[in-house]
This record gives sequence, structure tokens and C-alpha cells, in this order.
Amino acid sequence: MATRTIFVTGLRILGVCLLFAVCFSVGGVLSGIDKIAQRPVASQLAPPATQQVPQTPENLLPSFLIFTLCVGVTLSYLILRSRWHGWTLVGAVFVSTYGISTVASQLDSVAFLSDKLPQGMIRALFVQGAIAAALFAPLAVLVLGKWRAAPLRVPVPPAVPRKLSSIMLRLALLVAAFVFLYMFFGYYVAWRNPELRHFYAGPELPTFWASLRHNWTSHRWIFFVAAFRALIYIACLYPLVRMLYTSRRESAFAAALFSACWTTALLLPNPLMPASVARSHFWETLGFSLVFAALAGWLLCRTAPAPHVEPT
Repeated sequence: MATRTIFVTGLRILGVCLLFAVCFSVGGVLSGIDKIAQRPVASQLAPPATQQVPQTPENLLPSFLIFTLCVGVTLSYLILRSRWHGWTLVGAVFVSTYGISTVASQLDSVAFLSDKLPQGMIRALFVQGAIAAALFAPLAVLVLGKWRAAPLRVPVPPAVPRKLSSIMLRLALLVAAFVFLYMFFGYYVAWRNPELRHFYAGPELPTFWASLRHNWTSHRWIFFVAAFRALIYIACLYPLVRMLYTSRRESAFAAALFSACWTTALLLPNPLMPASVARSHFWETLGFSLVFAALAGWLLCRTAPAPHVEPT
């Protein structure tokens, strides 16, 4: 019986991976992102005669397979471990998926790549993410058999409510950690690549603290954008953590795994960004996602109260 259950669950997880690939592709078709990607990049730094039309990427299948397997397996694990079901679970999966994979990540595109992407590309990315998440969330919940509530063998005690001061302290810590880790991994991982510095037309800075001073004096808005992205991350990770209701250790692991799986999208061939730049961003966002999301999962976890033992 156990072998049959494992086999059926494995088939369902593979089905979820396939579903994600189909939903992602449908979102791309309906958003028109492929056609937009073939438009010339409207850059103010180059005259129209020198603008180049991005070429269609090659070797897409292996990296797309890695992307869909990472996302499909991770989401399957989270859905199967969830204590929620039905539309409540669908809503949590949609908010977390769309918020982390599209909204939070594309804010960086708005801030840094607006003049390097074809006109309409950023809007198409938001539309593609919304369509893919809206199609995928209910289908994944249905395929994994979480549409109806499973009978509870052990009653789940209510979580201990937090005081407002505790909530605000955790929120402040997470925002500060996000901004610091964002700048830290950006400098020590991404900015070490000369091709990436050339791509963004940025200077070579000798130390991490020098980069902080440079950004604060020249591009202060970067810190405020990072703080805003932190709030989006927290808002999207919170329902994910709440639906699991697990130990702090598993909560941190699940949040880190969920946040990191979306970084594999940077392994996809990108006609709009040099491969070296995309690979540096992959390692940068992977390290950042693992550290920050694990911290967020730990701090956002709401454990059950300890059982009260009557004195003898």
C-alpha cells in the first residue's frame, strides 16, 4: 500500500511539473511576450540605426526542464504539506507564486532595465506571470488531491497570537535584513563580474562599504526600492508559512526552497541579457533568496502553544 501511495504521489508531482510548463507557456503566448522580445531595444544611448533586434535563444529545452522541475517539485511539496485546502489554499499559492516570481522580481526590471528591454516587455512579464499563476494554482491543488479537507488525526491547537510590538520588531528586522543582504550579495556576487558592470555602466568599487556610500550618494532610491520589495516578499511569504503550520526549522526550509526555486528562471536563455550577466544574477539571487527567505520563514512562523501541565 505504501509503495502504491508513493508511486501515485510521484505521478501527481510529475503532473504538476507538466502543468506548470503548460501554464507558463500559455501565459507567454497570451501575453505576447515572444513577439515583444523580437522588437528592437529602445535605448536612449543608441540611435535607431544601431539598435539590434534580439535573437531567438537556443538550447532552451534543458534549462526550461530544470526550471519547471524545480518549481513543480517545490510547489508540490508545499501543497502536500499544507493544512489548508480548496480555494483558501489556491489563494495562498497564487499570492505567493505571483508575488515572488513576478511582482517582486520585476520591480528590479522596472528600476534597472527599462531602457534595455523592448517596449512593452515589462508589462508583458507581469501579464504572463499573472496568467500562469492563475491557471496553475487551482490545477495544482486539484491534481495533488488538496481540494477537500483531509480528516485530522490529531487536532491542531491554535497558534499563540503575537503582540503588535513583536510584529513590528520582526517586520523591521526583515526589512533591514533584506536591504543589507540585497546590497551584500549584489556587491560580492554580481558586481564582481566585469561584464555585468559594463552592462549596467557602473563603476568598479573597491569595498562593500564604498559601494554603499556610492549608492547612497548617487542612487539613494535603490534603498527605498529594496525596502518596498522587502515588504512584498514578507506579504507573499506570510501565507505560505501560515498554511504549513510546521516547526520553525521546516518553515525556514520551505520558505527558502520556495524563494530559491524561482531563481532557476535565470538559467533560461535570455536574448536580452548576456549569458555571463544572467549567470551572475542567478548566483546572486540564489544566495540572497536562501538566506533571506530562511530568516523570514523562521521569524514569521507561528508555533502552537506548549501544552499546559498541571502540577502534581
